[in-house]
Amino acid sequence: MSFGTSTQDGAVEYAVAWSDAEHRRHLGRARVEDHALVLEGTPPGGVRQTVRIPAADMTAVGLNRWRPSPAVAVESPDGEVVVELVLGGWGAAHQLENAIASVRADTPMQPNGDGPPSSEQITIVAEIRPGKRAELERVLAAGPPFDLALEGFDHHEVFVGDHEAVFVFSGPGAAAELRRLAATPELFRHAINMADILAAPRLLERRFRWQSRGAGSHACAS
Repeated sequence: MSFGTSTQDGAVEYAVAWSDAEHRRHLGRARVEDHALVLEGTPPGGVRQTVRIPAADMTAVGLNRWRPSPAVAVESPDGEVVVELVLGGWGAAHQLENAIASVRADTPMQPNGDGPPSSEQITIVAEIRPGKRAELERVLAAGPPFDLALEGFDHHEVFVGDHEAVFVFSGPGAAAELRRLAATPELFRHAINMADILAAPRLLERRFRWQSRGAGSHACAS
């Protein structure tokens, strides 16, 4: 069953709202053709744009479960693009993700140098339900519900405050690994159990980093 519409060239087109690396939201269409994801859309008050992301440039693709609607996230050296499916729900999101994954599998990836892959951090903040902090700390004391190395993470830490908990995931491709992990049955069951303890989880998409350079300091946005 297809959740999109076929174009004259045989590509399947989906009604979407997509956000670019600068977090500008565009309402339009998405399709996979000629070994690339093609996005067309118009931002509020702007002009219609077409963005083409070649499969060879993609560094990660996965479902984005942190949005209020079904979405697929595509990462490239230019940043992350999130494509929300306006019609078709999660069925359409899975189809689009599979179509992108298929062209990536058929496309030779560009070399990214001889050095080790760079690490990245993803942070999730959630509210602690009233009276549940002690229960949260007991659950956390048992350790994460997954094997860090096996799932592709270098580090995972949790900061617990009076009203909020902050979950930090670090490792090469941490964003893609977290999206993949969120789709597994084991973590889904764990998330259901944690719903009695935590509420309103939200993903922090941008961070700033300062590092010392001699006597001064340097700020980096990522």
